[in-house]
Amino acid sequence: MVAALSTDASLTIGEVARTVGLRTSAIRYYEDAGLLPKAVRVGGKRRYDPDTIDRLLLVRFCQRLGFSLSDIRRILTDPTSRRPKQLWRELVDAKLGEIDRLISSARNVRRVLRESRDCDCVTLSSCRFLDRGLQLSHGI
Repeated sequence: MVAALSTDASLTIGEVARTVGLRTSAIRYYEDAGLLPKAVRVGGKRRYDPDTIDRLLLVRFCQRLGFSLSDIRRILTDPTSRRPKQLWRELVDAKLGEIDRLISSARNVRRVLRESRDCDCVTLSSCRFLDRGLQLSHGI
């Protein structure tokens, strides 16, 4: 599919953008951020290797999973030369811990909201739910 976009096996930034579903500005940003290798210039215009499409699809996949650009850069170019599977496991384990904390926090918030929904307190200062909510906020 990629080869049909260009006859000389290098893709313009517009071709890459259309194929991956990104704006050209995003592609330039990813290049500046070190997620893509610097594009070759032909007549002053960026030209990308077809492998760029796979790399951008991986970037978008990792972003959907909540990884930061820094994490994605590590996945793409790990400076410690660790095996990719080991690095992936470390990043996934950290992300899972982060998500577990978010889920726990959201459950606490949901519980306080449900319990306080029909609160009949006369003032906020006398509300037992507000006091409990403040205590929970330290753990959120």
